[in-house]
Amino acid sequence: MRKHVNIFVLFVALITCFSVVSCDDFLKTMPESSYSAAGSYQSQADFDYAIAGVYAAQQNLYQSNSCWFRLMISRSDDTRNGATYTYGVDQFSDSDNVENLTSGWQNLWTMINRCNLILDKIDAVDFKDNNRKSYVKGEAYALRAWAYYTLAWQFGGMPLIDHELTVAETKSVARASQDETFAFAEADFKNAIDLLPESWVGTDLGRVTKFAAAGGLARLYMFQSKFSAAKPYLKDIIDSGLYGMEEDYLNCFTDSHDNGKERIWEVQFTGNLSGEGQSFSTGMLPEGYKDAVLIPFSGYSTAMQVSLPMVDAYEEGDLRKDVSIVTNLTIDGVVESKYHYILKYCHYDAYTPQTQSDWANNIPILRYTDVKMMYAECLNEEGYVADGEAFNILNEVRGRAGLTPLSASIVSNQDAFRKAIMQERRVEFAFEGLRWNDLVRWGIAQEVINQHFLAEDEGGGRYSMEGDFRKIFAIPYAELSRYNDENVMWQNPGY
Repeated sequence: MRKHVNIFVLFVALITCFSVVSCDDFLKTMPESSYSAAGSYQSQADFDYAIAGVYAAQQNLYQSNSCWFRLMISRSDDTRNGATYTYGVDQFSDSDNVENLTSGWQNLWTMINRCNLILDKIDAVDFKDNNRKSYVKGEAYALRAWAYYTLAWQFGGMPLIDHELTVAETKSVARASQDETFAFAEADFKNAIDLLPESWVGTDLGRVTKFAAAGGLARLYMFQSKFSAAKPYLKDIIDSGLYGMEEDYLNCFTDSHDNGKERIWEVQFTGNLSGEGQSFSTGMLPEGYKDAVLIPFSGYSTAMQVSLPMVDAYEEGDLRKDVSIVTNLTIDGVVESKYHYILKYCHYDAYTPQTQSDWANNIPILRYTDVKMMYAECLNEEGYVADGEAFNILNEVRGRAGLTPLSASIVSNQDAFRKAIMQERRVEFAFEGLRWNDLVRWGIAQEVINQHFLAEDEGGGRYSMEGDFRKIFAIPYAELSRYNDENVMWQNPGY
């Protein structure tokens, strides 16, 4: 069923019109708009607009062909290096002047700033519905937590700011450690879980829920290898009965299943030439290719290509392969059989995009299958159990993909099961921006990336991840120059 353009999406659309934030300071007060501090935050409706402004900033991270999310996909061995709009991120030659990382940083801090304003002001305002008041507070905590967690694992420790500050006050708050930043996000996620509803209905579909926040917290714990801390939150999601794996892997990505049972947290988009579509999907396929079966218009010249090791990672008969990648495309009249392209985000069966930027497909942040896979990983890290519950989960995922089950006779110990999880996550979540995060948290990023670069197709050793310091990115030069104080905002070592 086609999702409707609901009031929540319209709020995001309206806020997006005002969401071009000055880059003079990452935590500058909100621009003048319908939800500015001077003229709003006085009614329940004002806070609905204000929280939509936070979602709008998050949406910016996923919306375009040159967005932050694209960089997260390219920072792995999923794709071939050398694509445009990656600024060396895919070749590990990036510096402190990567345009899309800088804009990603700014959007994440815009989310934090807008959440701080909401949390500063909401308690002083009477709501017609006190439950709604709690929910909006919960959303602000969850979205601020997600922004801080994302900044921390990608850039290291951040200034910890939980209320509205002037520009001068902001510049006096020094960076905390990465662990301190994770702890800040952890507390926010827990506050959100206590305040949010288990689900939304009707015109509120797509807003963050208690279980989305629980999944975000579990992912934070997984990054820190705190498996015993992550496990109960993952179990709560599984036991909620609100989610399930799609029977067909394809429907994890089709627009007709947006906000469906597989989707715990996703970025919302709407077509119908509303201005709230996305062009990210267009950028997956190359310029000169046009086929009404896949996309009804040409792709972009900047399309990323799938790495050959990624192509080879799929077992024979894996149904996920043809959902996720495509080859033998006819480009400008010539069949191109050498390269593979990402197909995963180009499946639509409810709404046909009318322009390159009119895709209605939501983009997943957290799928139910990911929750199940993380839970299986936790079980194994607690202790290997031959043919136990972790095996059942892994084989459920493999079964949907058309693959034979694994047994203890094949995966005979904890380390072997750990490797099986790593393999299954690679093919299940290919191009979903999770691979780089996984490589870092497993402690194998440098080993895997440097092996990847040895391939002739990847430069034959021309590139390398030359140090562990590249597990995090450089602090954007624009931010360093605005502070101009290395005691408050300093560059990460190695850059």
